Formats: sequence, structure tokens, C-alpha cells
Amino acid sequence: MSFENQNNGASVALLRRRLNMTQEEFAHAIGVTVSTVNRWENGHIEPSRLARKAMQVLAAQASIPVELAGAGAGNGSMHKES
Repeated sequence: MSFENQNNGASVALLRRRLNMTQEEFAHAIGVTVSTVNRWENGHIEPSRLARKAMQVLAAQASIPVELAGAGAGNGSMHKES
């Protein structure tokens, strides 16, 4: 699973579902608010570089394949895409 070259919101939601976590559980594991997870999944904002790295760690711990190329992708902006 890559956090690059895909819709980031879809990638986040897919990872969360594969981890069998609620948005609240996922938010706690990543260290963000539930609102932030919801905005990622709805495509309003993109996960920061640090958040993507935390997602990759979670995925690796659960033996979910992750392409490391996503770790440094993007600019880490939390601004809405145009």
C-alpha cells in the first residue's frame, strides 16, 4: 500500500479498515484527532510526512505491505488541495 500515487484519503481509509480500527482508534494510534483522520479520508487535507511515517509503522507492525516511497512524498501541507 502506497501513500503516494493514490488518493491519499482512500489510502488512509483502506489502511485503517485493514487494521480493523475505528477512526478514533486510528487517530489515537497516529497521534492526531478524529477530526484530522476524517478530513484525511474525505480528501480535505493530506497527512503530514510524520503522520505518513506513523501509518507506515502501523502497517508494518500488522504485516500490511507498504511501499516506503510514500514516506517522504508530498510537502506535508495540511492545506486543502486546489
